[in-house]
Amino acid sequence: MTTTAPLSEQINHLKRVISNGPPEFHYILYTTLLLSLFLSTYRFIYRDYHDFLALGPGGTPSTFTGYLRITYLRLFALRNPFIPPPLTAGIRPATNYLLSLPQRPGPRPKVAGIAPQRQKTQKAPPDLHHAMRHAIHTLAATNPTRLRTGVSCFEKNGLSLNFAPSRTDVHPPCPLQALNPTCGSSGEVCHVHATDSSMHLTLHPSDAALVIRRGWGERHPLSGGGWFGEMYVPRGFVMVYAPRWEGEVEVLMEIVRAGVWWVGGCVLGRGKGEPGGRGCRTLGDGNAEGVEVE
Repeated sequence: MTTTAPLSEQINHLKRVISNGPPEFHYILYTTLLLSLFLSTYRFIYRDYHDFLALGPGGTPSTFTGYLRITYLRLFALRNPFIPPPLTAGIRPATNYLLSLPQRPGPRPKVAGIAPQRQKTQKAPPDLHHAMRHAIHTLAATNPTRLRTGVSCFEKNGLSLNFAPSRTDVHPPCPLQALNPTCGSSGEVCHVHATDSSMHLTLHPSDAALVIRRGWGERHPLSGGGWFGEMYVPRGFVMVYAPRWEGEVEVLMEIVRAGVWWVGGCVLGRGKGEPGGRGCRTLGDGNAEGVEVE
């Protein structure tokens, strides 16, 4: 009966064969290993780069230079996007907006990317995408002294809803200042992605926690900041998933109103128990309070 030598002995035998081989053997061996490493690395980068391009246009240019930047930013990506942002002292508004949200039925969609960050599954059909855009335009039109639509500061393309820091196109002129600027000094509340109909918006930490807990979204991978305190996006920056049917559009719009509350400090809808309708009433700050869950 034949016996097999232990693995350690086989490895030691292989080492002796390699060390005692002629120089030509060493050259061929090392060249083959380096070539295999190069081809494996090239294959990985090629696939990863094309996965990046497949996410579509976003705040990062769809170029190899943009891909290299995103590769670097992966070092700072959140390990768990379902842990809400911290609730710190001294934030304004101190209170959250959403009193409750229904549980989103079914599994979460598959999400990929950093900038852009997009849904890979459960994308909205065209009619729901247009319904979301129409709802955002309507919200801005019914609150002309506070809100306006535009092109996203984060994405450099796509529809955005902005808290108007200065409206000179209305009478009387309405000078305003965003309570929590989001993209630079701008008051961008949210933007809609044309490729999947998901949204990015910035929320009060307690509202972000409720949105995540109820299954409607997740934090952006870069919302935790960098190693030296750099903030690439706000800490309350979240992705809200695309609507799957008409009834979900209104839920998402209530989350958008929560974004208006955080960015501009004014209430538009029913989150604070106020009736929906025209106008934006500023509420006084109180002590930070938790959300009421159904």
